[in-house]
Amino acid sequence: TYRDSNLLNKMMSICSSRGPDDKGFFFEDEISFGHNRLSIIDPNERSKQPFIYKNLVLSFNGEIYNFLELKKELKTKGYKFSTESDTEVLIKLFHCHEVESFRKISGIFSISIWDKCKKTLYLVRDIVGVKPLYYSYKNGNLFFSTLIKPLLEINEKQLNIEAVNYYSNFGYNDLTETFFKNIFKLEPGELIIYKNKSFKKEKFLKYSFKKNLSKNDVKEKIIKVINKQTISDVPIALSL
Repeated sequence: TYRDSNLLNKMMSICSSRGPDDKGFFFEDEISFGHNRLSIIDPNERSKQPFIYKNLVLSFNGEIYNFLELKKELKTKGYKFSTESDTEVLIKLFHCHEVESFRKISGIFSISIWDKCKKTLYLVRDIVGVKPLYYSYKNGNLFFSTLIKPLLEINEKQLNIEAVNYYSNFGYNDLTETFFKNIFKLEPGELIIYKNKSFKKEKFLKYSFKKNLSKNDVKEKIIKVINKQTISDVPIALSL
């Protein structure tokens, strides 16, 4: 969250395998953005990231399943589109709804958005936690990446024994801190808002379960799944 092109280039080189098709940069005095692009939806240059719309700068990794529906909704509100990408839909959705836009998204993602007017950074991770997002907070500056290794460029390589022990005993690391000291992972559904050299973090995206679901309702839902899939596709067996 400050301007350092040399550091950003180093971090980008380390994680270049995440996006071998192209790379893009955005710099202001308050922030440096870098994006290694893997072109899937609308590989045209027009969808290159970081993607800028008015006062917003977006860099994200993932896939938005309902972006066509969201795009249709935004068009009714007067938004126009120049690409076929989910990237453009995301940034204009945020322009319309701000942080509430994240609740409207169906997909797997780690998203970073910089508001140039508010001087505020937003980081959010999908509710399932498919797409990773790591961060480090040092001297009032927030660093983030989809890989841990780039963050070692701004931290001493100190092993986090507590996290290692946790993994050794339970087979996974349930801590927010990673195997390296001062490098943290954003938990599934968490949102970070960074402004004025400080940040707050909250569990923003949560599962909502339908209450009082009857046995017949459950049966109907399972039958619909089975009808769409082969038996080998169904991951669980239920007895009702």
